[in-house]
This record gives sequence, structure tokens and C-alpha cells, in this order.
Amino acid sequence: MNVMRSYLSACAALRFLCHSMGNGVAHAEDLPTDPAAFELTPQILAALAECRAPRDVLGEVGMALFMGGTVPAWLTPVDADGHDGMMGLETFDLKEPITVFGAPATRISFLQEWVVTERDYDAALATIQKEGMKRAPIRLTEQYYRFVHPESGPMIGAFAPTDDALAVLLGMPAEAGKPKTMFVGCNYTVASQEEFLDAAGKADAMAGDAARDIEDMLEGEP
Repeated sequence: MNVMRSYLSACAALRFLCHSMGNGVAHAEDLPTDPAAFELTPQILAALAECRAPRDVLGEVGMALFMGGTVPAWLTPVDADGHDGMMGLETFDLKEPITVFGAPATRISFLQEWVVTERDYDAALATIQKEGMKRAPIRLTEQYYRFVHPESGPMIGAFAPTDDALAVLLGMPAEAGKPKTMFVGCNYTVASQEEFLDAAGKADAMAGDAARDIEDMLEGEP
């Protein structure tokens, strides 16, 4: 349990950062919701992934998909998304493609406050450049960001999959070279750009501390 707690602490640092938190798509709170009449549509998912939806829409979607609501027929949960090492990642196939940052997407994923689509690396870099994202100051993983509102978010971002995060913390070498894919989308964490950059600047040290904690605990086991 302590090993897992250290691992989760490191991943938390990386994901608002490993998963969690302009030029390009503007933030337009143009999808007001009535909780009593909320109906999930493909257009809502596209707006969420592009940081065009209010934060409360993400809550409504979470209730519909993960809290006993009825998953619409045009969405199919994906059991094997190729990322077993990314705890908390929930992926769905769409019956018809949606357009996210100018590219068609037939699959969408949720990871805490992230709503993302997965793209091959070069396509992700093209979106990163188009959306004016900057590289986050993290060595352990590749992540990019652009805050829609610098004081409170949301944050348009892209990050490499973190399937091997635990292995890296245990001292195993990370896979060499660029990642095959990246996740691109929006993080709805309520935080400022300054807070994000402060957390990013501490992420490598936090991961290092977690790795040492894990190593000490494993050495102490019989």
C-alpha cells in the first residue's frame, strides 16, 4: 500500500502534469447545461476536448458515463486501450468521428480532469505547434501546455503516455526515443499557469523522492 501511495504521488505530480494540470481554439462557455435535461452529444465531447465547454459540463459527462447513467449507443467503452499502466484512464470508441483541433477522432479518453484524444507523435506535434503550446519544464515525461485563462485555466495540453511510470520509478530504463503517440486535449483542473509551472518544476524531484521511498520500502520487505 505504501509503495502504491508513493507511486500515485509521483504520478499526480507528473499528470497535472502524467495526467493532470492565445492562438488556437478560444474558450467559449457556449454549452450551458440544465442538469435535469442534460443530454450527452458528440459535439459536447469535442467541445470538452478543445477547452470550449464550461467546467460543469465535465461533471455532467462524468455523471452520465461513470455514475450509473446510461452510456449512449454511439459510445462504446474500450476494455483494451493499450495503456494498462495508466490507472484511471477510461476510453470510449465513437460510432462516428468527431473533430478535435481540426482532426477527426474516433476514440476519446478521460483521465481525472483531462479529456483527450490519442494521436501519433507527429500529428500531436503538429497540433501542439498549431495551438501555440509550450514544453513543460519536466524531464521525466514529455508534456506541453497553453492556458486559456492564465489565472484559472482550463489548460490545453498534450502529454506522452505514462504506462511505464512505475517501472521508471523502480529504476528501470525508460523506453528510448520519442513516444509513439501522445494524448492531446484539455485539462479542467482549477489552477493558474503560475501554479502549474511551479508544480512542473518540482515534478522531477517529487518523482525522485517517490522512487527512493519505493526502493527503501522494497529493501525493507522480507
